[in-house]
Amino acid sequence: MTKVNNVAIPLKLYKKIQKRVKSTDFKSVDEYIIYILEEVIKQVEEEEEVPEYTEEDEEKVKDRLRALGYLD
Repeated sequence: MTKVNNVAIPLKLYKKIQKRVKSTDFKSVDEYIIYILEEVIKQVEEEEEVPEYTEEDEEKVKDRLRALGYLD
């Protein structure tokens, strides 16, 4: 069995989620919240994996494009 922690959220938000869950295949608010949080974390992690380009990298690309005749 998966270990869990309790997290407090505002009651107003809980009620909004509860309404939304009724029109889904999720069995509970907890299940829905876990799914949403996992999706958000996955998206953030994927965005973090995108390499940052340095100014030096950008200049190399521009030089290559100039050599190919795409830039003046």
